[in-house]
Amino acid sequence: MMFILVDPVSTGTALASAFREEGAECLHLYDASLRDAYDADDSPRTLLHDDLAKTLEILAELPLTAVIAASEFGVLLADELAAALGLPHHQPELAAARRDKELMVRALEQAGVPTARTASVRTEGELSRVLSGWDSYPVMVKPRNSAGSDGCTISPDRHTALRAFRDLVNRRNLMGEVNEDVLVQEFLSGTQYIVNTVSIEGRHLVTDVYAERIDHIDGAPVLRHIISRPLLEPAEAGMVDYVLECLGALGIREGAAHTEVMLTPAGPRLVEVNSRVMGPSLAPDPYHAAFGYSHQHLVAERFLRPDDFARRFELPYTAARTMAKIFLRTPRPGVLRAIDGARVLRRMPGFHSIDRLPVVGEAIRDRHLTTGAGGIAYLVHEDEELLQSSLGVIHALEDTGGFYRLDEQD
Repeated sequence: MMFILVDPVSTGTALASAFREEGAECLHLYDASLRDAYDADDSPRTLLHDDLAKTLEILAELPLTAVIAASEFGVLLADELAAALGLPHHQPELAAARRDKELMVRALEQAGVPTARTASVRTEGELSRVLSGWDSYPVMVKPRNSAGSDGCTISPDRHTALRAFRDLVNRRNLMGEVNEDVLVQEFLSGTQYIVNTVSIEGRHLVTDVYAERIDHIDGAPVLRHIISRPLLEPAEAGMVDYVLECLGALGIREGAAHTEVMLTPAGPRLVEVNSRVMGPSLAPDPYHAAFGYSHQHLVAERFLRPDDFARRFELPYTAARTMAKIFLRTPRPGVLRAIDGARVLRRMPGFHSIDRLPVVGEAIRDRHLTTGAGGIAYLVHEDEELLQSSLGVIHALEDTGGFYRLDEQD
């Protein structure tokens, strides 16, 4: 058996590690646009993709079991390769809808799944016409294809929306693509959730569910933390059922999906589905401490031990402990001089670990992206109220500048 991991960057490195722990033979395939990651990969088998026919010819000679998207960058290519090679794959005709946020909404509408009002615009005139027709604020303006809250702007009026459009259109986004189109969407109020799943032959196993705390800072949504939901309230259980409808409407059949959904007064509404493991940090130990598994390890289990994985459908969704994941941030840009808050954090009840702390002496610029650039802290405990108290202390330190000590940026 051999597995192709397409573009194993970001949390794809954690997915690759999960397969490596199991002794699985993997080939790491990189798109030519990720040449630096390909050059840095010391795995025994790697391949640089720059021509589909050539890549398929090479892969067809191998004893392949599956082609798996190992990051957002690899979603489309993994779909295309798996379908062409006759390996487990999502519905090919919906591939674009699994990557393009407007097409995603249209696929849900066609399936009769409730969605947020959404339009794609290319000019200020098109945006003005959409806003006049809606006559409702605030609205969300964001790239049609990106990740990590890149470019998301909450616009309370027409002027702000037009300015957000100008800032985005024809600019390169986090995925390295130029924003030829910009998405405008009705602003969804309520609590935002994450629902992670792993699928086998169109059956979707719910692996972990989180409520998100999102603050609105300088007109942008800023993710402060997520906290797991070991037991689901009735409204949350209905939201999970809605997510499974979304997965079906988007043709997701195999492997990981990471879905963000808003539970609004009118019911759940999709933010986006990502057909890959959750980002931006999947350090496995805190997940195992809370759930007994991690998202990436269940993906490995699904492909390596499908019978063991299938038995999980007989078990109810639950978890022994609550896990909180803090996206650490600074109140302003600057050069990092010290991490004073780490001493406090490590003494907090429920502290588990810290991942990806920024390096002292480096500049911290974009404080809004949910890429984990400011570091990620994990808390795990049986008592959710205790974790909530610890979260309050840490966020207060962040907001007052007591966690990261900064010099002014040159």
